Amino acid sequence: MLQTWRNSAKLFSDFNTLQFAGVMSLVVFVILLMFMVQPMVFDHGGSVDLAKVFHPVPMPGALREDAMQIWITRDGRLYFGSDQILADTLPERIQQRLKDRDVERKVYIKADRRARWGAVRTALDGVRSAGVLRVAFLVY
Repeated sequence: MLQTWRNSAKLFSDFNTLQFAGVMSLVVFVILLMFMVQPMVFDHGGSVDLAKVFHPVPMPGALREDAMQIWITRDGRLYFGSDQILADTLPERIQQRLKDRDVERKVYIKADRRARWGAVRTALDGVRSAGVLRVAFLVY
């Protein structure tokens, strides 16, 4: 009686980290890409879909905390910093900020690409009546 002994089947439980690292790096890349493509959202929950241009010029001054930024939404609402304001009060708000000597004498405008020109023109008129001549439009 010849007995044949078989090796019992062993469970193969090896975790291959190379494929896991590849998949995880792809997931992280996709998440970062989603955040980069998403339009800019500011504090009060509204968003401004900025216009796209072929040759943008970097504006590092717009990233300063004390930079004067005006946001114009699609429906014509006007924001100075993070506060919603009326177009009539814009020159007063700008002049109050200009009392501080350290503030840059430049206004950055972020206008939604679907905003009506009348809302943008009203904001520009308010900036000019406040005495600021340097205006930059921020685009994507």
